[in-house]
Amino acid sequence: MSLIPIYTPYHKPVVTGSFASSDGRGVAPNASSFTFSGVALGTAASNRHIVIAALTATASAADANSVTVGGVSASLVVRASGGDNSRAELWIASVPSGTTGDVVIVWSSAKDRCGYAAWAMYGASASASDTATDGDTSPSFTIDVPAGGYLIAAAVPSAGSVATATWTGVTENFDEVMLNNTTQTGGSDAFAAAQTGRTVSFSPSTGLNLCAMAAASFTPA
Repeated sequence: MSLIPIYTPYHKPVVTGSFASSDGRGVAPNASSFTFSGVALGTAASNRHIVIAALTATASAADANSVTVGGVSASLVVRASGGDNSRAELWIASVPSGTTGDVVIVWSSAKDRCGYAAWAMYGASASASDTATDGDTSPSFTIDVPAGGYLIAAAVPSAGSVATATWTGVTENFDEVMLNNTTQTGGSDAFAAAQTGRTVSFSPSTGLNLCAMAAASFTPA
């Protein structure tokens, strides 16, 4: 009797992810710290990373000094700067437990508006595979995404009236007013096949006065 070996098919690792939540607000007087309480963070898992978009504009020329998610300190992935002190930043933290938590963004100086968005990623490396930024009023760039990877993009545009966004290159996840005519928007997608020079952009419903847009791709861990 001959024995035939049984082979278990090899499955390439992939990153899975989903959009969890977003919010934005203005404050008076201006403040450097913004807390978004009890926000949705997705399903808890030992291999979960939370990516936070920290978004702002006007007031002072401030970068985010720190971001925490459910009490866990996040690390900066990429920062984009645009006109009128606009910033779009992506931060990442390993947050294995909890389906909700506080997102706290602390800017280097006081701002009159701030927004956040959160994505839950599973099975991803904590380091970005590639990043891209744009700071003009025709938001577009190219970015590489590894096979089995995940791509996240976020932007803070402003116009003479409220501008909505139509995204290309990612699936839109949110599009909402932060304060007055400043909006916040973003999208994400998972890719089974590697993407080289993938164009990510959005078309605003009206001409922009300013915009900052940032994106990052992540490889399987």
